[in-house]
Amino acid sequence: MLKRHLMVACLTGAATFAGLGLSAFATDDPQLLAAMLANNEAQDAALTDKVETLLRTDIGLAGSQFRILAKSSVVTVGGSVPDEHALRRALDLASRVRGVREVRNAMEVGVPN
Repeated sequence: MLKRHLMVACLTGAATFAGLGLSAFATDDPQLLAAMLANNEAQDAALTDKVETLLRTDIGLAGSQFRILAKSSVVTVGGSVPDEHALRRALDLASRVRGVREVRNAMEVGVPN
């Protein structure tokens, strides 16, 4: 009997919290939506800066050129690197940055003329 009451209490609590969480996303308030979008853009800009700074200052990536773009915590690393080792290193370093959900490769091997 006690187990049943405990289970009912847990399920009721879980359903309540799930409903509260979902209601936070179901809003038509334009100011709240604009604030959320601005926050996402600021986070993406900060991620872009962090990844770009990390890659440009890494001694193992000397001679590389990078173009970094972050969108919804997905970072695309473009540009050119001298060899496959530098390509793998750049992708690995970018993936280690806190807040990066996914890293996409848009780099080419071989420095342009």
